Amino acid sequence: MPEQGTPEMPVPLNRSDSSAPSGASTSSWPSVLDPEVLFPWVTLLVLPLFVMWPGFKSEVFVIYAVLFGLQVWRRGYVRSGLEPWLLVGLLGLAASGLDVRDAEVPRRVLQLARVVCLPLLMCQFRAIPRLERILAAGFCLLGLYGLGRLAIAPLVTGYAMDRPYCFSDFFMNSSLIAVSAFLFFLVVFIRANHRAQKVFYGANILLFAALVVLHQVRGSYLTLIVLTPVILLVEGRKKARVSLVALVLGAILLTGLVHTLRPDLTTAARVRLTSIVDRQDGSNRGRLVIWSRALDVFRDHPVNGIGYRRFNREHVDLNNREFEWAFWHAHSEYLSMLAETGSVGTLAWLAFKVGLLAVLFRYRRQPLGAFLLYLALAFEMHNLVETYHYERTAYIYIYLLLGLGLNQLVPKPANRAGEGA
Repeated sequence: MPEQGTPEMPVPLNRSDSSAPSGASTSSWPSVLDPEVLFPWVTLLVLPLFVMWPGFKSEVFVIYAVLFGLQVWRRGYVRSGLEPWLLVGLLGLAASGLDVRDAEVPRRVLQLARVVCLPLLMCQFRAIPRLERILAAGFCLLGLYGLGRLAIAPLVTGYAMDRPYCFSDFFMNSSLIAVSAFLFFLVVFIRANHRAQKVFYGANILLFAALVVLHQVRGSYLTLIVLTPVILLVEGRKKARVSLVALVLGAILLTGLVHTLRPDLTTAARVRLTSIVDRQDGSNRGRLVIWSRALDVFRDHPVNGIGYRRFNREHVDLNNREFEWAFWHAHSEYLSMLAETGSVGTLAWLAFKVGLLAVLFRYRRQPLGAFLLYLALAFEMHNLVETYHYERTAYIYIYLLLGLGLNQLVPKPANRAGEGA
């Protein structure tokens, strides 16, 4: 049992390590080469390295592919339920290259496949003990880093100014780190059973909310505005209502304090919201031009599109000089899919995404499963206005978290779970 006041998840998720026979022999494998032993250490090193050094993304797949090969060779393959959906999605994207005769199309499809197959690779191993506490500690450190960044943010120029949760070369994707941290703390806060847990996770929720306001960060966080009420409705059971009321009151007090001390921040937030819907001079006017062109391309190529990841200024004339410089993708994953892969590829990709959400929905009653489901939903909502295929850093981060979570949740055969324990 943990010490009094130590935050912990209210429901044990490490199902794979329980009630397993211990008679399996691992003597033929040196412990240093045992993939079950290597997987937790590799994973807990990969995540922080990836956040701090995004250039590391090219090696992530290779690491897990080697571990996967060793594990399957030793103990066989464990199904996660994602396999048929992933195959359908990737075949749909590959079909977009049938008409264009561009060797880059299949290569880029394979690049994406390396990312989205990470959950399949990571599901093969025993669950990592105390993962929830490890995640909580990591997200708390990111929050503290964001607070420390407040002191030096005025000295930083460019993209780093409104992305306080990681280094500037992480480009746009610090918003995803903050969103994932917020969702993690929100789900665990709602489901926690002890007062110390409520205080710990509730304080982290308010910390991230304060950082978002203080930094005047990008519109990426609007996803939380849409998704949080949905989560509260789904999770708002009777025993959670008092906690939710306390959290809302805390948020109101925090908002009032920020408005009193920094009224310019609330003014900036209001201006940003109105700018989003301003079609003439707003922040999305460039997107509207690009989206319109994507739909035109889809009408001209409705079946297979123009080839995966070819909707950019190298292959398409935007017919608008003002935004030509910003035209390197469609700024919407789904409009990009329509233009690049046509109806065939888009339907196949949607089938994969729906299949992924269906797999995650099975585990929604467990806190980690609920977190993964809401994380995937938030990411897909963000994909409505962004094309992360061109910036794979965010996709790798999301699918690393999905793979890590499904590793905890997908049942393993009892004899496998007990080996090497």
